[in-house]
Amino acid sequence: EAPGYGADVLRLWVSSVDYTGDVMIGPQVLRQMSDIYRKLRGTLRYLLGNLHDWRVGNSISYDDLPMIDQYALFQLENIVKNIRESYESYQFFKIFQIIQRFIIVDLSNFYFDVAKDRLYTGGTTSFTRRSCQTVLSAHLLSIVRVIAPILPHLAEDVWQNLPFAYTLEDGSAAEFVFESKWPVLDEKWRTFPVGEIYFWGKILELRTEVNKVLEVARTGKLIGSSLEAKVYLFTDDASLASRLREMCTAKHDADTLQRIFIISQVEVLPSTPNGLIRNIPYSGEYLVEGKDKVWIGVSRAEGSKCERCWNYSTQVGSFVEHPTLCSRCYEVLAVQPIPSMAAVS
Repeated sequence: EAPGYGADVLRLWVSSVDYTGDVMIGPQVLRQMSDIYRKLRGTLRYLLGNLHDWRVGNSISYDDLPMIDQYALFQLENIVKNIRESYESYQFFKIFQIIQRFIIVDLSNFYFDVAKDRLYTGGTTSFTRRSCQTVLSAHLLSIVRVIAPILPHLAEDVWQNLPFAYTLEDGSAAEFVFESKWPVLDEKWRTFPVGEIYFWGKILELRTEVNKVLEVARTGKLIGSSLEAKVYLFTDDASLASRLREMCTAKHDADTLQRIFIISQVEVLPSTPNGLIRNIPYSGEYLVEGKDKVWIGVSRAEGSKCERCWNYSTQVGSFVEHPTLCSRCYEVLAVQPIPSMAAVS
């Protein structure tokens, strides 16, 4: 007997086809739709789970957010705008394509991947965690409402499990998802500087290339986890090199290259790496937009592994009270309230 996928999966299939031509349906097609549905549901569960202790009063203002968060909100606003235009033109298959790419590529493969460090190792009420939760809440509220016309059962299920109340303009709480209205575009989020959009595109491209070299190092048994690695970068492009150095010591920890690459250390070399190549076991080169060459090297990270965040640091062992922690985790525990045994049990 064929499995029952439910009404939402069938509605998702309807939204995926271009009704101006021939359409296909069958067990394999529905199975593919079910897989996509599960990924979307998993994304929404991830958002709900990481917002369990978040309230609207915890929001961080846009101007204070790290650049990676502002970039994420810029992408979200463009997605909401494009989806609305597709609804208005009855091009539902475009909505399906936009959501699928946004959930799987832009969120799961990048922002969610990078955000785990902030969410799991930052202090419960720390800026780094609350700023990330501010962005996640915006994504949750937007995604659940833009998918509601296509996936009403899933959207309502999520809405009934929101860990915080959503208030309408008149001050009343939206009890159901269709009472919440369409997301209102925030023009400030869409004014992300053009130069920064271009630069973050380069960073995402660079991250992909760094991951390729890390994978070669992993295959060669140099590292297991990417956190066991230190990455070296070199480019003749003075402007790009300057920005990369700035990101190594960015104001916000979330904007640093080691967090974006999910490694322990990054060093931007000031001169050609020829003299270092023999000491760096794995390396590679790539052209940024086909013109600016970037050299990437990978070696074992320096220092010891922090047992809390699993990053490697030369500062592990420096703190008598917590000799197995890095300085970041030590500072978190210094201010983090310890739950009582009664609360834990």
